[in-house]
Amino acid sequence: MNADQLSQSAAFIAIKFYGLTRNPDFRGLFDEETIRFYESIVQTLPRPLSYYHYWLQFDWIRALYIKSEELLLPGDLMHILARKWYISKMLDELLNQGYQQLLVLGAGFDHTAYYYRQRGIPALELDSPRMAKLKKDFFQEVYPSYPHPSILAAQLPEHSLSDILENQETIAPQEKTAIISEGFFDYLTSQEVSNVLSTLHNYFIQPALLSTHFALDELPPHHRLVFRSSLNLVGEKLQFDTSMSDFKSHLLKHGFMIDRCYRPEEMADQFVAPLDTKLDILNGFYIISAKGSLPSL
Repeated sequence: MNADQLSQSAAFIAIKFYGLTRNPDFRGLFDEETIRFYESIVQTLPRPLSYYHYWLQFDWIRALYIKSEELLLPGDLMHILARKWYISKMLDELLNQGYQQLLVLGAGFDHTAYYYRQRGIPALELDSPRMAKLKKDFFQEVYPSYPHPSILAAQLPEHSLSDILENQETIAPQEKTAIISEGFFDYLTSQEVSNVLSTLHNYFIQPALLSTHFALDELPPHHRLVFRSSLNLVGEKLQFDTSMSDFKSHLLKHGFMIDRCYRPEEMADQFVAPLDTKLDILNGFYIISAKGSLPSL
């Protein structure tokens, strides 16, 4: 993705979250602060994306949108709610374990850094220049008197993640750090993913990574085509197209030990089944927690 490009995938994650949480059953999964955040995000997106804020208020429009989405890529909609819900729960667990600060890689229009900044947690977002500016403008317009997370613009791999971390003052390397990579690795090459993991492990004393992963090899061929084509149409490209076992190997190679991995079938049982819905979770979608090993003495 180019430095001056708006991430359409990030925008539609926010739009889909907003549309789905108009449903009372789904709305009850999240607190009102989070719901309002995404309502405001969608309302302030550049046109014509902001028009979704109006149209998705109508039941019949939402029903039509859901039906079309499910025909193209079954489970895509519910995976959006699941990733927000699980990562929030997993992050709360880390904070209860003494993690004291937050780094969000490729934050897009996500609420997490802002949400926890309101609770006194130092938070840093890293994103492409255009996305970083849009997020800063959003905070100044909608939340001018509230604490904001720090936002740094960077274009990897042109910019060095190591240099970026060394030259910021929001989060400290010696503190236990929760790192969120929600879709961030998807747009990096395998070598770039390795470089990022190595940098994170070497910079922070005790990092914990919360990450999503799409294992497209687990999807039927026509759904893989839809997934890739939808990104290509908006000028984005999936590059880290690898199996879940390969992703685990990347993590282990760079010192991250997996302590939790939510599989699609687990999320379907734990998250979707209690809800009054016929929607399912996208096959091949995983959420993992991995902690960096302590350096050898």
